[in-house]
Amino acid sequence: MAKIKLKPALFVVAVFVALVICAMHAESTNAGEPPGGPFLSLGHTALHSDNSVGEIGYRVGHWEAAAALIGQGHTSRGDIERARAWSVSRIVWPSWQLLGADNYYRIGAAYVDGDPLVGDWNYRLGLGLSWGLAEVEYFHYSSAGINDPNTGIDGVQLRLRL
Repeated sequence: MAKIKLKPALFVVAVFVALVICAMHAESTNAGEPPGGPFLSLGHTALHSDNSVGEIGYRVGHWEAAAALIGQGHTSRGDIERARAWSVSRIVWPSWQLLGADNYYRIGAAYVDGDPLVGDWNYRLGLGLSWGLAEVEYFHYSSAGINDPNTGIDGVQLRLRL
């Protein structure tokens, strides 16, 4: 009988996808419209890199388009001058509360140019907390094994909705 070896990252992604499916079901019963409009974000990468991140974007309904600049710094695969990322995401906005904030989940596609941790085409995942005009989000860019390398870009950003 063959043994199946589960990688920790695969397990985490499976749990995230299950959470997004539950959130989408909860979202369908939520009568409110998610907050929209332009936003600015500042953040920092973690785990496999040490870079600042700036992002600008626009949210319409449950969709968001964004452009990010990942600054000069170190990654586990070498130093970088800068990298750029463009993404389109579906924002899942259930009526759940955590720490006095609305929470949201992101699943999308991204093009990342110039970062040694991932290939060009990637998925973009995120978990966020929203307190009116301010949001905090954990983000993750990964190709889920489509590209080599696929170390992934992780980080936290503070977002101000304008």
